[in-house]
Amino acid sequence: MAKKHPKQIKKENLAKRAAKLAEFERTKPSFIVSRPAPFFNALHTPATAYQQVENQTGYQHFLTEEDQKFLFEETPKTSVESNHMAAIDGLDEALKIEKTKVETLQKIVGLQNANAKAVQIWNVHQAIDWFKLKEGDTGSPEVQAAILTVRIHNLNSHLNQHRKDKHNYKQLRNMVHQRAKLLKYLKSKSAERYYKCLDGLGLEPRAVEGEITV
Repeated sequence: MAKKHPKQIKKENLAKRAAKLAEFERTKPSFIVSRPAPFFNALHTPATAYQQVENQTGYQHFLTEEDQKFLFEETPKTSVESNHMAAIDGLDEALKIEKTKVETLQKIVGLQNANAKAVQIWNVHQAIDWFKLKEGDTGSPEVQAAILTVRIHNLNSHLNQHRKDKHNYKQLRNMVHQRAKLLKYLKSKSAERYYKCLDGLGLEPRAVEGEITV
């Protein structure tokens, strides 16, 4: 078998290296859009929030489960008892009237009547609930990375519809780099927490490590 010329060997090696680099670039995950993860099923877009007429799953104004129980369950009963409506119209009729009031209030504070900003604020609070390390945690790297991810997805959706919006494009790039710095810091503190956070956010390590070009 004829021995290959050194120049031919060099040429073949360069071709292999170029092919590997091309494959690496082709399979590079998005720096912006995460892969599907359970966390994103808890979020809303203005469109999905508007469709919540029959199945209400979120409310504006940071209403907690305790707030909802107080407003929609306890208050109607207290109202019936305090104004003696049951004695006049009967308990069932009085509660029926209060139920109508509750349904009206639920529609007013429901996400289906929220604007895009209110929906994003609700999503941010969902991010805090999903990634907090303890009650009241709003500053841990996990929570901050999750909040940035919500904002990144929201802004990316806006830019897909308004491609000439240069100002927000720059803001998107800054948020992606800011998230990468937060996650790099988290990795230096705890590799376990880092990979758990990436998994929760649907991010590949390659999407937040090394050179990021947006």
